[in-house]
Amino acid sequence: MSLRHLAGLLLLPVAVCAQQPPRQISPSAPQVVNKSNAVVEAASQILDENRHSIAVIVGAGNTSLKLGTGFFVRSPGLLLTNFHVIEGMDVVGVKVPGSDQVLWAKKVTGFDLDNDLVLLEVDSSNVRPVTLGDSDEAKVGEQIVVVGNPEGLEETISNGLLSGVREVEGRKLLQISAPISEGSSGSPVFDTHGDVIGVVVSSLESGQNLNFAVPINYVEPLLKVTKEQEISALPKRDRGDPQSKSSANSADEAADNAKLAVQAMSKIAEQIRGCAGFSEIIPTKEKKPHYSRIHYDSPTDVRFDVKPNDSVVAPFEGILEFSIYHGVSLYLRTADQATSAPDNPMLSSRTRHRYFYRVTGSAVQLDYRTYFDSQQQSWVLQQGNSDACWDQIGKQ
Repeated sequence: MSLRHLAGLLLLPVAVCAQQPPRQISPSAPQVVNKSNAVVEAASQILDENRHSIAVIVGAGNTSLKLGTGFFVRSPGLLLTNFHVIEGMDVVGVKVPGSDQVLWAKKVTGFDLDNDLVLLEVDSSNVRPVTLGDSDEAKVGEQIVVVGNPEGLEETISNGLLSGVREVEGRKLLQISAPISEGSSGSPVFDTHGDVIGVVVSSLESGQNLNFAVPINYVEPLLKVTKEQEISALPKRDRGDPQSKSSANSADEAADNAKLAVQAMSKIAEQIRGCAGFSEIIPTKEKKPHYSRIHYDSPTDVRFDVKPNDSVVAPFEGILEFSIYHGVSLYLRTADQATSAPDNPMLSSRTRHRYFYRVTGSAVQLDYRTYFDSQQQSWVLQQGNSDACWDQIGKQ
């Protein structure tokens, strides 16, 4: 189902439903269980148990629509999603898979800008909340399951691993390997016991499967809030600031962070320019081997760029390009001949490389590497590890 069709389905009766008074929140607590003796559940079982707890969200503003996912954490009708899913919206429509009923949210009971979370009061008492786990007990390497609605495709399930626990400005983020697409924002991340340990929040566009979730424990303070607020009255963050700062000096902070990112990438470029060339002697596997000398020159034509990134983990993306001349001297009879082979070998070429970095302040980390394949006329992901100087710079 396309976003346009889904939006039409949800928003058709908005004029009538927008006049309905909001329902009152019940003081009942969310379901939280001790999973020390819990049974490990298959992904299909997790979906079956929670399919009516997870909803498609379409937000409507004056000139925009937003698509996302949310899930019920308390009965009746308290729905959790990302703040950015409803930011700037006037009306929010909610549809639970398997039902033609459209639910409506006009108020929020709590929000957290730093962690991109919001609780919506939804006009329904016939929903089943998920079971909340303890994200502090989540272990790196354990299996996880994400159920969401990417591109409006209901009940899409993907699995993966909890790849890491990262800390950004004093806040934790769960790095997950489950695939994430537009419309997945706000999806629940389940552990293998069927408990929610995180809320999908962002994806690093320049990375491969670099997706993140907010730990579910950050939701606990929001569950204690009783004050209601209109969705249309929520604060609107400055989207021009990659870190979405709402303070008066956010523009200055953004400029300072951008300057730090440029300085950091400039340092990386200088280090790559300083890498020395090297050569390798490779014997064949014959009983009386021949030898080849593979020769690499120092990087040339080194350039870089820095771009803002929507990721909450790394607000800037560094892109660095350089060329490497390399050649092979073939079928030399002895290792000494290979060692003394000239630098203008029998086979040679010049390859253009493009490396991508995550930049946070002055900290730089190599994300992934590509090279230009002249036969395919396209950039190709560079696989495997390398001891080359230029492959090691900024890796940690």
